[in-house]
Amino acid sequence: MILGYQFSGRLEFTPPVGVLLGLLWACCGAILNLFHRSKRSSQILKIDFVSSWLPHKMVLESSDLQRRRTTSSREKSSRGNTVIRRRKRKPDPNRTACLATVAFVGFFVPLAFVANRLLGRSDDVNPDAGHENRLLQGWKPKSKVSNSEKGTAADSRYAERERRYKSLYRRKFDSSELGYDVYNCPTTPPRDYPKAWSVPLLLTNWNPNDVTTLPPDHREVFHSLCIFDYQTQYDVALTYRNAEKPFVIRNDPKVMSVVQKWDDESGDYLHQILGDVEQFRTERSPVNSFMWYRLRGKKAEKTGYTKPLNDETSMTYGEWLEHALEKDGIVLGNDELIAKARTLKDRRLSLSTKSAPEEDDHSIENGGEESEEEKEKKWYYFRLNASLKGAKKGSPESFIYDELTFFDPRKRRDSEFYIVDPNEERGINCRFGMRGVIAANHFDMSRNMIAILGGERRYILAHPSQCKNMALYPRGHPSLRHSSIDWTNPAEWDNDPNFRQAQVNEVIMHAGDVL
Repeated sequence: MILGYQFSGRLEFTPPVGVLLGLLWACCGAILNLFHRSKRSSQILKIDFVSSWLPHKMVLESSDLQRRRTTSSREKSSRGNTVIRRRKRKPDPNRTACLATVAFVGFFVPLAFVANRLLGRSDDVNPDAGHENRLLQGWKPKSKVSNSEKGTAADSRYAERERRYKSLYRRKFDSSELGYDVYNCPTTPPRDYPKAWSVPLLLTNWNPNDVTTLPPDHREVFHSLCIFDYQTQYDVALTYRNAEKPFVIRNDPKVMSVVQKWDDESGDYLHQILGDVEQFRTERSPVNSFMWYRLRGKKAEKTGYTKPLNDETSMTYGEWLEHALEKDGIVLGNDELIAKARTLKDRRLSLSTKSAPEEDDHSIENGGEESEEEKEKKWYYFRLNASLKGAKKGSPESFIYDELTFFDPRKRRDSEFYIVDPNEERGINCRFGMRGVIAANHFDMSRNMIAILGGERRYILAHPSQCKNMALYPRGHPSLRHSSIDWTNPAEWDNDPNFRQAQVNEVIMHAGDVL
């Protein structure tokens, strides 16, 4: 869908204009046809009123028919053969007009479209002039990489991601200790599936705040979930899904096609789509931990409740990408990522100076604006939530459903494995985290399928029967469904006597995995 054209002092044609011209041509042909028929009918002595509604079926007087019969249409040749003389058929004006219309539409409409593409827009303008022209406010960076180069780069990223993943994360327990092979699980879930361990044991092995692991170091993972191949183990995975057991499924072509586009270090593909103008809901925090909460009136204040440090703001995808790349570049020592982040920042600042102050909404809840130094110290959790009700054509929500067909309940052929009951579908929640972002321990009250479309993510899981050991906030609390214990702080593990008894396992997911 074309959102806007850029005018550069040249005449611009659009396909709708060509269609209108074609219709105008057809109308002219019809008018000429009527004029021709009326002129022709005046030369006929008598026309039956009813039959005159049908072209070329006119009733003549019998005397006229008799005169035509007496005129011999057959003559004997010198050889005795019969020669049939036929009157030359007059051109059909309806047919002529129809052919002219088809020719006009078939030739001039494509010509107008080509002229529009070649003459009506210019790609060599300065993008920074976008806010001076309302048609350019939706400016999005253009990729200069060809499709073949993109495909080669995606394959290279996939190979590197697999190599890195296998070298960094190793299962702590093999099949002899688990009782089953996670890559070749039984056709039905074992009785004690999945294997679980105590919270302190797992967290002591790997504290959630220890985010980055670089070679030659590696992590030993308390992994016990089955990993299925979508193309070769579909039926077994379906059995586990129907039994409502956790598992990971990989190698789904529909998922991998999205990963190929989304999982690029520069974030260019999504940046082109989401741009630098529209702002989306984004959570931010001075620390890397985020906890959901909902304050209703002053009831929470009276009970002495202290809300978490994270709050919400609005942010463009381009700005979130800037902060995410900078965090990665600093931790990994990657100067290229840092330079990319600086380029995005310079562009954002240049655009913000041309926009009205009220359009740049980064105000904190208690008023004021963040400085650039404060922004660089914070973590951001970018959200793009989509629902069928709001997925209007051309909107970011519609883009999400078009891309993630495996989560679209309307496309059952693609989504029948991931969406058990289409009528219970509650939308797609896209989360774009930064390095080190932690979502506090909680439980959800509906089925979830979690697809990782870029980067890596660690999940610590527990059976619903373990909720009683998680020190969850009670119903009515602003952070209900969430644990009151900071899992990263061993000093808090004894705040609840049951917490150390909780049984959990973990899984490290990377792009292409669905949990």
